[in-house]
Amino acid sequence: MRRSLCVSVFFGLLFPAQWAFPEPSEIWRFSLPPNAAADEAIRLAIQDLNETGQPLGLAFEISEGAPTDKDNWILVGGPDRNIAVQRFMAERDLDPVKDYFPQGFGLRTFSNGEKRTLLIAGASLVGDVRGLYWLWDRIRVHKKIPDLNEVRVPALNLRVDCPWGKSSPGGGSEARLRNSLRYGFNWVAGPPVLDLVPWDSEPEATRNASNRERARELIEYAHSLHMKMFSFSHGFAHHPSLIREVGATLSPCDPKFWEAVREKYRKLLTALPELDGIEICNDDLSGFWDDYEIYDPMHETPECGWSYTKRFREFVKTVYDVVVGEFGKTYFHFTWSLVLHELTTPEVHREIFTDEIPTENFYLKPKITQGDRWWHQPYNRTFNLTPHESVVMFETMNYYEGGRTNIFPTFAGEYYQSGLQTFLMPEDSKVVGVALGGGMPQNGWGTREAYDYVLYRLQWNPNESMEQIAKDFCSIHFGPELAEAMAEIYLLSPHAYKYGLHIEPVSYGQFNSFQHMRVGTFPEMGIPAIDQGREHLEFWKRVYLRCRPWMQETLQDLDHGLEVAEEMVGKFQEIKGRFEDSELAVEIKNRLTMTRLLIQTNNRYVRDAFALFDYLEEPSVESKSHLERAHQRLIAAREAFATSPGFGYQLFGVDLLLKKSAEALESIDSTRSLLRDAPTRQEIEETVANQQARYRSVLEEHGDEAVLFGRFEAQIDGNDILIISGTETEIHHMRWDHPSIKTLDITKPLPRKEVTVIPKDIESRPLHPFVLEQPTEANDFTARIYFEDEPGGHGWVRCELYYVEKSPEELGLSIPWLR
Repeated sequence: MRRSLCVSVFFGLLFPAQWAFPEPSEIWRFSLPPNAAADEAIRLAIQDLNETGQPLGLAFEISEGAPTDKDNWILVGGPDRNIAVQRFMAERDLDPVKDYFPQGFGLRTFSNGEKRTLLIAGASLVGDVRGLYWLWDRIRVHKKIPDLNEVRVPALNLRVDCPWGKSSPGGGSEARLRNSLRYGFNWVAGPPVLDLVPWDSEPEATRNASNRERARELIEYAHSLHMKMFSFSHGFAHHPSLIREVGATLSPCDPKFWEAVREKYRKLLTALPELDGIEICNDDLSGFWDDYEIYDPMHETPECGWSYTKRFREFVKTVYDVVVGEFGKTYFHFTWSLVLHELTTPEVHREIFTDEIPTENFYLKPKITQGDRWWHQPYNRTFNLTPHESVVMFETMNYYEGGRTNIFPTFAGEYYQSGLQTFLMPEDSKVVGVALGGGMPQNGWGTREAYDYVLYRLQWNPNESMEQIAKDFCSIHFGPELAEAMAEIYLLSPHAYKYGLHIEPVSYGQFNSFQHMRVGTFPEMGIPAIDQGREHLEFWKRVYLRCRPWMQETLQDLDHGLEVAEEMVGKFQEIKGRFEDSELAVEIKNRLTMTRLLIQTNNRYVRDAFALFDYLEEPSVESKSHLERAHQRLIAAREAFATSPGFGYQLFGVDLLLKKSAEALESIDSTRSLLRDAPTRQEIEETVANQQARYRSVLEEHGDEAVLFGRFEAQIDGNDILIISGTETEIHHMRWDHPSIKTLDITKPLPRKEVTVIPKDIESRPLHPFVLEQPTEANDFTARIYFEDEPGGHGWVRCELYYVEKSPEELGLSIPWLR
């Protein structure tokens, strides 16, 4: 019976003839096709094999001699390119698979008594490298070279990077490109479009010329690793000089506007023809900086009567005509939207991506989720609706985890797998790839590393056992002896987080299914310094009312999540003594404990809120006693959480609810009065608007006396407070993304005496800057400036800071909420 193998080759740069590691117990010799040792990807693959193999007693050498039975051999390449492979396969009557699947490869192990020969034969140059890195993966998993007998052909041919704003995760450096190579990426993101276009403006023109030189180096290196590079842009982000140059107005109804869109990409690809493609996202317009500006042709300029779908379709057609039509490049369109009734709605999606938009060299890039990286999210409904091919962008699904939160990783593999299988179900499925963040180092065991590893495996086989993938991931990082037990803990993690943190009845019907937490923060709603906590309580009352018809089931879900977290802790307790690395064991224990305490605090937080409204709606000795118990349990949970090693959360919302629960226990009438009489959001906005109007009048009336003492420029997404004392500043971040600060310059100290601080609004979106607290002796002469960007996404806040040496009362600027 004849057996089939895939055949391939991968070339590279110069590689040393021998790796000199101390006393390896097992040496493997490579037979490579002519010149293959000069291929950079081959060189890096063998270097990775040596670096991984050295602690395991494995060494790899390139040999120019003919293979013999006296040594261990790895024969790389197809019989048409490597004479050693040709002879070996002929002797064993092996047939190569033709090059139908150029990224595929076959592996076959042959025993020569005490020695072995491993055949790695790909269907193309790329397949050889993929085969070498699969061997690298197997060594990492098994801590040795196992017998390998399989043919691997990728189910999805595109593995695409996921950039955002200025971030170039997969292609921003040579080191990141190497990490992307390890996991089989073939499209990576380089520098963003804004930093590459030759704008007719300084310093941008000179700076971007330098950026392009660096980009050429990265593109050349990516190509040497058999990857292509694209550049990312948010919508029509641009430099104002482009609009002046074309003579356009910012309106879809102006034909010159569309010429400006064309010119942006003509300039880019004329100046940087080495670039392979571009990617654009037309929503969540937050990726701009310096003096660049953003215009949203999908929504702005309503006086132009074009519909949303017409605007969107015209934008895509215009970009396509230049990028693909004129330059023959590839165009990815990231179909992300902050609202559910636009791009992620099937009817709207079909109306945009009609047959007016060609399919050649054009890929849609929808997220796996309908919204964002929250649980209780339906899968995106826009796959396979039009003839356009697509790549699935995957989320890490850990909206509760930040850089300093120190919780146990989220292993979302089963969710990814089911979604991918769903999108691939139609016989004529248009899904041809996966999109994930590239460039990640491979030595960590966190959420991001697990995400990368799972998707690396699923791109080859979407039906592979998720238990096996989890076990392999854990074997890499914790060793084969602990792999199965640790995999059980990883596989439980999404159940703990989904049920322990989300509140299911309020997870449906709006874009955000997880409103009471964000990354490392329990946010407080409203402006408590003004509304005394009214908006926070009203938020929780809405949650309470949504959950009340199924209160028992809601609380059972939360308890189930906590039970799973406790089960994870218990499972680790059984195996922690088997860890040789005691520091690693302590870190895992602390992270599991942090996860349990996070979920417990959330559980008690929700229960305290529900008990509060039970008491407010039906006050009785029993309901008050119930609230007292819930209140004390939340205090205890918060204390245990906040004092746990590695704690890194902000508990603004929890602390505010504790304060309001305590007030209700002391006087239910005062809480009812607060909910009835404290200023509403509309009243606050009216009061703030009156203050802001008075700011303008005071600066006009006292212009000669006003002292400019600072400037502030930042992208704000949500709520932040700028605190100023003398020349010292602090940003108190309260909700949504942290601010991206361009300028915070205090040019003169704020006096240590009573003055009136006035922000002069240069550019902002509602609510516009206002003074939350003026400097007084009581607050140690500290000013607090409040910034809130209400619309979706980030918005610029630019303002100048003045003070006048008069009291707020003298200037008609006494702060009403402080009275």
